[in-house]
Amino acid sequence: MVEDGRVTDARTRLHAWRATRPATTTLVAVLAAAFVVESLVWWLFGFPTMTFWFAASATPSPGWVLAPLAHQSVGHLLGNLLFLVVFGSLAEADLSAPTWYWLFATSALAGTAAQVWSYLLTGVEGGAVGASAGVVALVSFVAVRTVRDGPSTRSTLAYAVGLAGGIGMLALLLSDFVSTTGSAEYAHLIGVTVGAFAGVYVRG
Repeated sequence: MVEDGRVTDARTRLHAWRATRPATTTLVAVLAAAFVVESLVWWLFGFPTMTFWFAASATPSPGWVLAPLAHQSVGHLLGNLLFLVVFGSLAEADLSAPTWYWLFATSALAGTAAQVWSYLLTGVEGGAVGASAGVVALVSFVAVRTVRDGPSTRSTLAYAVGLAGGIGMLALLLSDFVSTTGSAEYAHLIGVTVGAFAGVYVRG
């Protein structure tokens, strides 16, 4: 009986989260579905076909648009989904669903474009995939909004998570451009920049 009560409580919390965070839950579902489609294309038609459709490289392809929906592996997908659920939910508390979508889509596509431009400038073919630019934009937005509004406007946990997100974004950029151990560095830079700008200037 106690176990049944816990399951019921968990379901209630999940339904409540889905009802109050429609943009976040929708994008989680879209990214998961896109990974299934991407995997099926790879399995049925081979790796070159999959990369043509889903990877953004120096050569023009549908990947220039679809890359933000694709991921290299299950681990890559789950990592982005974790940050999306946490920081996407916090961002959606401050933004309407249309504005939230605008922030993610603008950052994701601009980040992909920046990464492709870097390939063209350096003469490499490349092949960027992932929602990282859009996700880090949401993290950066939450971090800037957290610092701007102060601890009185958020719960202790939300405030701590927001600050941790900001520290994480600084560490990410240091990894990308100083220690050069990161990847998709220009996509990350664009995402963090757009998210920070939105955190200061964009209203819900």
